[in-house]
Amino acid sequence: MPSKIYEGVLIHPDLPSGRCGGEISVSSFAITFTSGATRHAISLSELQISAGGAGNRFLFFTTNRESDISIYTADRSILKEPVLASNTRLESQIKSSSKVLRKLAIASMVVVAVVGLGILGLALSKDRIVRGIANQIPVSWEEKASDQLFGTLTAGREMVKNDSLKRVFERAAQPLLSEVRRKGFKIDLYFVKDGTINAFALPGGKVVIQTGLVENAQSWEEVMGVLAHELAHVTNRHHVRGVIDNVGLFALLSAMFGDVSALAGTFANMGGELASLANSRSFEYEADADGWNYLVAAKINPRGMISFFETLQKRQTTLEKLPLSIMSTHPDTKSRIETLKKMGQELKAPFTPIAGSFADFKRALNR
Repeated sequence: MPSKIYEGVLIHPDLPSGRCGGEISVSSFAITFTSGATRHAISLSELQISAGGAGNRFLFFTTNRESDISIYTADRSILKEPVLASNTRLESQIKSSSKVLRKLAIASMVVVAVVGLGILGLALSKDRIVRGIANQIPVSWEEKASDQLFGTLTAGREMVKNDSLKRVFERAAQPLLSEVRRKGFKIDLYFVKDGTINAFALPGGKVVIQTGLVENAQSWEEVMGVLAHELAHVTNRHHVRGVIDNVGLFALLSAMFGDVSALAGTFANMGGELASLANSRSFEYEADADGWNYLVAAKINPRGMISFFETLQKRQTTLEKLPLSIMSTHPDTKSRIETLKKMGQELKAPFTPIAGSFADFKRALNR
């Protein structure tokens, strides 16, 4: 039966470059290397086998009398050739070479396992890493991106420019805004004439509330529930975390070791990035939970968040078709309501009714 052909290399002082690639075959008498007109054979009676080369991953075939000539291959299956495996003289050399190769294989598997575990660990802890990096980003970066994005999202839209109405709303929201401002964020509120039920926060602290949201709410507490959710996006740096989550590995690794300058270019253009960046479902649930806690700390009844979501649930079919709808990127409303109701079962603190007529504010805002 003809021998299997193995890819290999011949090292020989007479070759122009000292070596050349070709094919190795094994017969009953010799190991033979062939490459075009070049041919070299090593008799089995003189053959010496050893593992070596870079990382001990090659098998070398030599003789004691021609130490400057050798044939080698990376294909260890050549050791299973019957004429080699059955040769008692070569038995110890084959065992020794196989042992070296096994050590290399084990070491390689360990390296692969370590790298794999490292990648898995990075994936499992990615949110924690991204959050840590986001906390290193100056808020001023977010504010600059926010200015750019605010102009894009409000261009051509009718802004409500009524300072007295804004003061009424800010008085109602003051306990909630105070809770958030303690965390170092400057909150700016804006109202847009738009019948869509929506509010959205921009990085750095700008919050836009559409008149359709106020029109469809039944109380101050419902509007404050939505506002608290949006403010939680700001304090949790969700916009920044979303951008960091999408950057390349180099920038991410650099930031992990404290060099956030690698992200500077990304944030210079972040306004455009954020225009199409939707919050993940985990961000939405986090904003619900933290927004709820802000309301409790402000002594505003957080159940308004639940009742407003119930209103959204009734109108979900319509809302899902609207651009920038509060429903468009948010998790399933039913699941959110169920989660918040479980949180509501633990409420014990008394809540202060929000002063001022919500009905009067709604009428004035929608004139």
